Amino acid sequence: MENKQTILIVDDDQVSLALISKLVEKLHYNVLLAQDGQQALEALAAHPVDLVIADYDMPNIDGLELLKRLKADYPRLPYILVTAYSNLRVIREAWEFGAFDFFQKPVFVDRLNQTIRLAMEYGHLSIARRKFPKLEELQPDPDLLNIGVVRELAVALERADLLHIVEEFETHARIELQHLLRHGMSQHYAEVRSVSHRMAGTSINLGLVRISEEMRAIEAKPEAPIRNGADLEKLLERSIYWLKHYLTEIFQDLAV
Repeated sequence: MENKQTILIVDDDQVSLALISKLVEKLHYNVLLAQDGQQALEALAAHPVDLVIADYDMPNIDGLELLKRLKADYPRLPYILVTAYSNLRVIREAWEFGAFDFFQKPVFVDRLNQTIRLAMEYGHLSIARRKFPKLEELQPDPDLLNIGVVRELAVALERADLLHIVEEFETHARIELQHLLRHGMSQHYAEVRSVSHRMAGTSINLGLVRISEEMRAIEAKPEAPIRNGADLEKLLERSIYWLKHYLTEIFQDLAV
C-alpha cells in the first residue's frame, strides 16, 4: 500500500464521487476523497498527493478556482478537471491555469487509466502547461491555408456559427497537440496515430493545409520521433491567426 501513488478525488455529488473513486481504486491507486474545494485544500495540507481529479461544478470553491489555488501552492501537481458538459470558457481557463487534462462525464475507465498514467509520468513537466507564444509582426504565408475552402465556409455558414466552430477548434487543437507530444514522449504510438488522424481531418475541413500535412505525416509514421514541438505549436498558432484574419476580411466583403 505504501508504494501506491495517491489520487485526491473532489466532487460534491456523492454518487459521482463514489463511482470515480471505485474506478480509480480498481486501477490500483490509493484514494483520498473530498466533497468540496475546502476539504480538498485541507486534504492536500495533511497528506502527500500525486494527482488531483476534481469536478468543475461545486459550491463555494469550484473546480476552476481550486485549480488556481493549487497551482499557486503546488505548481507541479497534475490536475484533471471533470465537467458534466462541454464549456469552452472553462476549458480555456483551466488550460491556461495548468490543467493536465479534461474529462466530460461519463468518465470511461480506459481513458481514465491512460490519462492518469500520463499525468503521473509527465504531469510535472512544462509541456503539460505550455502556453503558446504571442506572435508579433506576422507575415502572410500563401501555403498556410486553402483560402478557397475558407471562403466557401464563410459563404455557407452563418458568421456566428462559423466563428464559434473556429473558437472551439482553437481551444481543442491546442490541447490535442499537447496530447500528441505527450503520447510521442511516452511511446504510445496508437494514440499518436489517433490524435494526428483527428487533427488532420479537422484541419483540412477548415482549410488549414500545412497543419493537416504535418498531422498526416505523423499519422503515417507514428513511431518516428516528432519533430520540434515548438515548431508545431508555432505553425498551429500561425494557422489560427490567419484563419481568423481571412475570415474577418471575407465577412467584411460579404457584408458590402
